[in-house]
Amino acid sequence: MDMPSPQSAEVARFPKGIWKGADYLIHHEEQLMESLRRDSDLRQISSVLLVITVVMAALYGAVMGATNLLQGSALSPMPKMAMIVVTAVKAPVLLLLTLAIVVPPVYVSNAFVGARLSSRQMVALLMASMAITATVLASMATVAFFFALTSRSYHFIKLLHVLVFFYAGSVGLGYMVRSLRVIAVRAEAPDKCAAAPRCTPRWLFFGWVILYMFVGTQLAWVLRPFVGRPTEKFQIFRQRSGNFYESVLDSMESVTERK
Repeated sequence: MDMPSPQSAEVARFPKGIWKGADYLIHHEEQLMESLRRDSDLRQISSVLLVITVVMAALYGAVMGATNLLQGSALSPMPKMAMIVVTAVKAPVLLLLTLAIVVPPVYVSNAFVGARLSSRQMVALLMASMAITATVLASMATVAFFFALTSRSYHFIKLLHVLVFFYAGSVGLGYMVRSLRVIAVRAEAPDKCAAAPRCTPRWLFFGWVILYMFVGTQLAWVLRPFVGRPTEKFQIFRQRSGNFYESVLDSMESVTERK
């Protein structure tokens, strides 16, 4: 009796709960990609992934906004609490706006890896990648909270959050690239990709990295502040002056000078 192939095997449905969905997303990548390839339950999957992204990113955003509260700034309690709420909203907005901007170029370029996804399949895949990014951010919330509680350096805390976002974004992007390879292997021309495990062109991967990096950093700069300065009054947005990279370099200089 022939055993069923991975393509014909029954795929478990994506859980509806946030925590169960996040666990499924982390531990059942191939099953999720098979559901995506089959165009199965994409509406439910995308809805749960959206909720995971919002909740997980908001959790990390709240920790970012709590820096003023934890570091004992001169602000009154109301602005401190307002900063937590505002940043908890900004963090998922940052991820979702980045997703909306990169969908068209990534959708066009997915043909180069042989995946040939439809537009809604591509959106679901990008939602999975963004949900992974948000989940990694949430997993780092305790680390960020610890350093915000024990450090009094605004510039150090800001650099820490930049590194955490870079790490989470890299994990999410790696998830997307691996998933595209899985889908490409199971698509119309499996022999071609099976013979070349790294069928995603290297230039395309680095192109996505650069695209995500520049879009994400520019949006973060527009939406700032995420970590309020202890010496400044509460602001929802700051005036557009300078750029993200100048700010990071200034913070690096401030941290090294203190040493």
